[in-house]
Amino acid sequence: MKQFINGIQRYKHRLATVALIVGFFVDIITFRNLDLNYSLILLSAHLFIVAFTIIILSIPFDLSSTEDEKPSFFASVRSWLPVLQQYSMGNLLSAFLILYSASSSLIASWPFLALVAIAAIGNETLRLQKYRLPFQTSLFFLNLILFLALLSPVLMGSITVATFLISLLFSILIFSIFRRLLWLVTRDVFQEHKKRINGGAFVTITLIVVLYFVNIIPPIPLTLKNINFYYDVLREGTEYVVRDTERNFFDYFNLRGKTLALTSGQAAYVYTAVFAPARLDTQVVHRWEYRNPETGGWVTKNVVDFPISGGRRGGYRGYSLTENPTPGVWRVSVETLRGQVIGRSYVTIKRTNSSLPTSRFRVE
Repeated sequence: MKQFINGIQRYKHRLATVALIVGFFVDIITFRNLDLNYSLILLSAHLFIVAFTIIILSIPFDLSSTEDEKPSFFASVRSWLPVLQQYSMGNLLSAFLILYSASSSLIASWPFLALVAIAAIGNETLRLQKYRLPFQTSLFFLNLILFLALLSPVLMGSITVATFLISLLFSILIFSIFRRLLWLVTRDVFQEHKKRINGGAFVTITLIVVLYFVNIIPPIPLTLKNINFYYDVLREGTEYVVRDTERNFFDYFNLRGKTLALTSGQAAYVYTAVFAPARLDTQVVHRWEYRNPETGGWVTKNVVDFPISGGRRGGYRGYSLTENPTPGVWRVSVETLRGQVIGRSYVTIKRTNSSLPTSRFRVE
């Protein structure tokens, strides 16, 4: 047992890396199915742990001791704080990757998701001590902004530019309090890193603002739960009934999306279900686009917007159609009124002389 404990002590610096990886994968398993309210509670707890450990670990402290001299209780606890910090940081970064990627199209939002991924990698690989504290404070500020950008629409019941700006103001306020605490606890260390901490915070918030206003940041907490193309969609009371042909096993793995074989004059339908938290009401848009076979560019052919209400676990359901679509490749983007992409799917339209046999069934 003593050898086991000594071994853990010897490789303690490696456990921080393991904790980061474990925290990352724990969230991949749990946050996909976790209720949003519980997710917010867990995220706030991890934010507190990261802020607390950054401050404590910034205090200059000599952890060295002779063989005959037992380390103090504080020294023993402090030596394990990097492991706790990395576990919480791994949880935060993976949670935001999961939550934000669920609220976006990868093609539209990959720069933002890449930023979060780079932050996760940098958190583990950065070894230069003079940059360590500024990087950690910047990473904490990034997580704080992402958390409040998620929390604000839930509390305010809307997802608008004003909601986002309010979340930024509260992020700056809370970070200023954190920065003040860091200064009070360890003034010399803070003064040494002050310019880098301020510079990191400025770069972080500038990047987030730019990514938001060019519609790269996903419209969290909206999530596309379902999108599919059909030959017909009808609403019967509270149920949605669609018409579709039989699909074989390989159709579900077609990277080009679904294929609809339509007669001349027949319409193509898209059905979606968009999740929003309870008490959040907003507008969503179905943008139908046709790919020009000559230029490869996308041409908007039809735009349909309609209101949605939050609270339904399976998402608020709706549909739109495009009449007599041109044969070729189409896509439908589900967006906010500002143009933030919630999700996207593709369909290939083919022309046929006679209608294919279809079946009616209900969809959730």
